[in-house]
Amino acid sequence: MRTMNVPIRTLLGLSLLATACITAPPTGSAPVTPGGGWETGLGHTGSVLYGRDGSPVGSAGAPHAGQARVQGPAVTETENMPHRPAEAGGSRPVLLELFQEAVAERDNLSLELEMTRVALRETEDRLMGMEDQLMAEMKASQAAKDSLDKAEEQTYEMGRRLAVAQMRRLEAEKLLLEKTLAERRNIMEKAE
Repeated sequence: MRTMNVPIRTLLGLSLLATACITAPPTGSAPVTPGGGWETGLGHTGSVLYGRDGSPVGSAGAPHAGQARVQGPAVTETENMPHRPAEAGGSRPVLLELFQEAVAERDNLSLELEMTRVALRETEDRLMGMEDQLMAEMKASQAAKDSLDKAEEQTYEMGRRLAVAQMRRLEAEKLLLEKTLAERRNIMEKAE
């Protein structure tokens, strides 16, 4: 078995020749003219542009040979196009500028939102601190009230005890005086 040593250049040349034979028009045929689509006629008079709905847009000139002139809405001003900005016709730079303004506004709003969130967090922290302080003051006030109530109870109890002691002392003095008077009477009766 023998191997063939064919240079790569020869193989490439043969494949190029085969491709050229397949794609070339037959000799003696009529020249190929491009169709009347927008791709082939841009920038030339007589080109027709089509909108998204398939209807022709504008009247750029005479129709191509063999093509009927299409009557459609001619758009010459951007006021007839509500989806485009009126000031510059919706050109790419204007749309880019509008996009950049929207992005800048979004960034500004997000920054403002973040600042508002920080202020809200600070306010909540202060509110929590004030609530803690209020709770501490309420506890201190309750403790002072409890202490005052306890002191009042102690004062009342001491006053009650003092009154009972005073009454007992007075009763004891009364009994002592009565006994002393009874003894004096007895002494005086015996002396008579």
